[in-house]
Order: sequence, then C-alpha cells, then structure tokens
Amino acid sequence: MSQVTAPPPDETCSFSDVLEGLGHGDNPKLSLREMIEGFGERGFGAVILMLALMALFPWPPGGKAVFSVPIILIAAELALQRDKVWLPRWLLRLSFSRATYRTASQKILPRLRQVERLTRPRWPALTGEVADVAVGVICILLAMMMALPVPFGDALPGLTLAIFGLAIIQRDGFAVIAGLIGTAICGVYLVLIWATVVAIVSNTAAWFANLF
Repeated sequence: MSQVTAPPPDETCSFSDVLEGLGHGDNPKLSLREMIEGFGERGFGAVILMLALMALFPWPPGGKAVFSVPIILIAAELALQRDKVWLPRWLLRLSFSRATYRTASQKILPRLRQVERLTRPRWPALTGEVADVAVGVICILLAMMMALPVPFGDALPGLTLAIFGLAIIQRDGFAVIAGLIGTAICGVYLVLIWATVVAIVSNTAAWFANLF
C-alpha cells in the first residue's frame, strides 16, 4: 500500500475548479495519484465523486469494475477513520487519456457547479466521524452493486455514490440524507431485478418440465 501525501488545500479553489484543472497538464496520461494529490484534504469524497461520475459514461464490459475497486478501497478507509488516502501502488499508477478525461469532465462541470452552489456545511450530526463510518460502509455496498451485470444497475448506485462524495466534500448533512434515499431506491431496484430473474428462471424451468 502507498500513502498519498496531500498538499495543503486551497480553500479558495472549488472542487469543480480542481476537477477542471486536472484536465490540463504536460503528461498526456492522467494518473489516479495525480488526481488524489490534486484534491488534497478532500481526497476521500473527491475521488469517490470523481470515479462515480466517470463510471456513468459508457465503458466496455467489465469497465465498471475498474472504478468500483478503488471506490471500495477508499470507502473502507473512510469507514476505518484513516486521515489520508492509502491505495496500492498499482492503483495509484492507473491512468487514462487526459484528453478523454477533459472531454468527459466538460460534460459534467456545468451541472456540478450548479449543485455546488446548493451545497454547504450543515447538519453536522450527519457528517461527523460516526456518520463517516456509516457512509463508508454504504459506499462499499453501492460500489459492489455498481459492478454487477444488472441492466441499468450501474447508473443508480453511481449517482448515489456521487451524492455521498459531494456530501463528504461539502460536509453537507442534507446531501447525506439524499444519499440515503438513493441507497434505498438502489436496494428496492436490486430486489425487483432479483425477483424478476428468479421468476423468469422458475417459469422457464416449469415450462421445460411440462414438455416431458
């Protein structure tokens, strides 16, 4: 495991500004290490938010799992109350095209800036250390759900993870509540999908049994 040392945060720079700035650099590849260092002390929530948003774009089969693994690790560290982000060196070396990142981020930034203006630190009881443990555990479950081969099953947990990431960054208890509602919706959707699959399998088996 490797610890990412975060530089002193720039309080005058919003999260969306940092996100946009990561799209510009001399290296054509953008690594996960560079992202985490760029986010500074906001690393936990920022990386969860960024990876969740990136996962919402179309990717080849198995692509969602690439985003789920670091989210699970970071959410686990959040639940364990770590002060700084720790990730395996091979994950920190994970990189992709900066140009692709820049194109994707430009689609996200306008709406993200709108949401940023609506969020602020509030309801501290929902954003303290105990709440971080609960949010971390929930984010692990959502990331696992996002990796499942379920029709449209990645969008709902991806959006909910993004909400939790924003809640962590802004220390916004209202966003935590929104994330909990999103988690409940994800759970209901997964149960409905599971019930549908079981019903289809049962009916198909019964149909084959009646043929003989």
